[in-house]
Amino acid sequence: MILVLAAAAKNIRSAAGRMNSRACGVPHGADSVRRTTEKSIPYSIRRTPYLYQIVSGLLLVLSYPSTGWGFLAWFALVPLLASIHHAQNHLQALGFGLISGILFFFFSLHWLTHVSTVGWMLVVLMQAVYIMVFAWLAYLGIKSHLPVVFKVLWIALAWTVMEFLRSEMPVFGFGWNLLAYSQSAYVPVIQFANVLGAYGMGFLIMLVNASLFYAWFERKVWKTALSLIAVVILVLGGLWSYGTMTLAKPVTPTEYLRVSVVQGNIPQSVKWELMAKEKILEIYEKLTQLAALEQTDLILWPEAAFPGYFNRDLQAERISRLAQEIQTPLLIGGLEWESEKESYNSAYFLKKDGASGQRYDKLKLVPFGEYIPLKSIFGWLTPVADALGISDFSAGTAPVIFRWAREDWPFGVLICFEDVFSGLARDLADRGATFLTVITNDAWFGKTSAPYQHLQASIFRAVENGLAVVRATNTGVSAFISHQGRVLATVKDPSGEETFVMGQKTLDLPLVTERTLYRQGGYLFPYLVVGIFLIMGLWIIRRNKKV
Repeated sequence: MILVLAAAAKNIRSAAGRMNSRACGVPHGADSVRRTTEKSIPYSIRRTPYLYQIVSGLLLVLSYPSTGWGFLAWFALVPLLASIHHAQNHLQALGFGLISGILFFFFSLHWLTHVSTVGWMLVVLMQAVYIMVFAWLAYLGIKSHLPVVFKVLWIALAWTVMEFLRSEMPVFGFGWNLLAYSQSAYVPVIQFANVLGAYGMGFLIMLVNASLFYAWFERKVWKTALSLIAVVILVLGGLWSYGTMTLAKPVTPTEYLRVSVVQGNIPQSVKWELMAKEKILEIYEKLTQLAALEQTDLILWPEAAFPGYFNRDLQAERISRLAQEIQTPLLIGGLEWESEKESYNSAYFLKKDGASGQRYDKLKLVPFGEYIPLKSIFGWLTPVADALGISDFSAGTAPVIFRWAREDWPFGVLICFEDVFSGLARDLADRGATFLTVITNDAWFGKTSAPYQHLQASIFRAVENGLAVVRATNTGVSAFISHQGRVLATVKDPSGEETFVMGQKTLDLPLVTERTLYRQGGYLFPYLVVGIFLIMGLWIIRRNKKV
C-alpha cells in the first residue's frame, strides 16, 4: 500500500510539473496526463469505501432487538454492496464482508459474553464468515458481464444460500438473527412466511436491497433505474397487500384451550445449588397453584425447571402430587438420567392424576454448551468443558407428539434454541400437533436482548406452520403467539417488565389448524434457490470466459 501511495504521489508531482511547464509555453496535453494519473490511484484510496461496510454492519445491528428498527433491514445492506462494487479484487471483497459480519454479530450476539467471552468471539467469527463468503459471491456477480436484472437476482440467491447454510449446517448450524426475523414486529409483512418461510422473506429483503443499490448505481440509465424501483414497490406492496388480506380473512378457531405458563425467574448462579432446591420448588408450586385457580387446562414449566434428574429424584413425587391436587396436567422441563454416559434434557408430561405420561428428549443440543461435538476432533476439550460446567447430554432420537385427555389437543415441544430450526417445528405440525410449545431457560444471558431475539424465531415458527405457539421461560419472555404471529400476551410485572420477573399468565389460546402453503411445499424454497444458484454460477463462469 505504501509503494502504491508513493508511486501515485510521484505521478502527481510529475503531472503538476508538466502543468506548470504549460503555463510557461510548454506544448498542450497536461490535462490528459492528469486524468490518467487520477485513474492510476486505486478507487479504495480515493474514496475509502471501508466506511460503507461499517454502516451496513451497524444498520443490521439496529434492525434487531434491543432497538428493533426492522425497517432498516430493507436497505441496510446497500452500503455493503457499494463497498463490494468498489472492491479491486476478490480478497478485498472478502474483507469488506468480514468487516460487516463481525460488526453485526459482535453487537447483536454480545449477550454471549455472559456465558463465555472466548466462546462469543469464536461464534462471532464463525457467523461472520458466512457474510464474508456472501460478499465474495456478490463480487463475482457484480463484476460479471450479466445484465443488471440477473445481477440483482444473483445477489439475493447468494444471500439466501448462505443463510440456509448458516442455519442448517450439521453440528454448527445456528440460525439466529436471520434477515427475515428483523420483520417480526410487522405482522402484515410476515404473513408471507406462511408461503415461503423465513428464507423466502430473507430472499425478498435482499432482493430489495440489491434493487435499491443498482437503481442508484444505474440512475443515469433511467429505464433500468425505474424498473428496479418498480421491483422494490412490487415487493413491498405485494407483501403488505398479501398480509392485510390474510389478516382480514375471517378465521374461526376450532376451539379455545386455556393454557398457563409459569416464569420462576431463578438465577442461573443458584439454579443447581443444593441449598436452593427447596426454594425453587416452592416458587414453582405457588405459581402453579395460582394458575390452577384460573381453571386452566394445561400448565407449562420452563426448560429444566425441576432442579434435578426428574426420573431419579424423590422430589419428583412431590410434583406428581401437585398435579393430582390441582387436577391439571403439567408439562415439566427436567433432566433424564439413564447412566453415567447417557442423560437427556427433557420435557415430561404429567397427567391430571399425577401419572407420568410421555417424555420428549431434546434433539438439537447446543454445541460446546450441552455436549462436545465431533469428539474425535474436539475430545481434548472434555476436561476444559467439565471445569466450565458444560453438560454432556445425549441427543434424543425422535420428535414426540403429546397426546392427552382430548385427542383434539395434541401438541409438540421444542426445547431451548430448537425453535430456530424450522424443520423441527414443521415436522411436529405434520405429525398432527394442534399447537406448539417452547420451553427455555434464557437465564444465562442476563438482562440483554437475547430473550427478544429468541422470541422472534418463535413468531416465525407460528406463521410458517399456521399454529399457535406458547413459550414458557425461566427469566422471559414467556408468551402466547397466535397462528398469525401476533404476541397475544406475555408474563409481566406491574411495571410492564417481561424479563427477570417472576409470575404466571393464563390465556384462552385460539386453536387454528391451517395447513399453510409453506407446509405444503414452500419449505422447499431454499433447496430451489440452491439449484438456481448453482446453474447461475456456471452461467457466470462461462460468460466471463467468453468475454
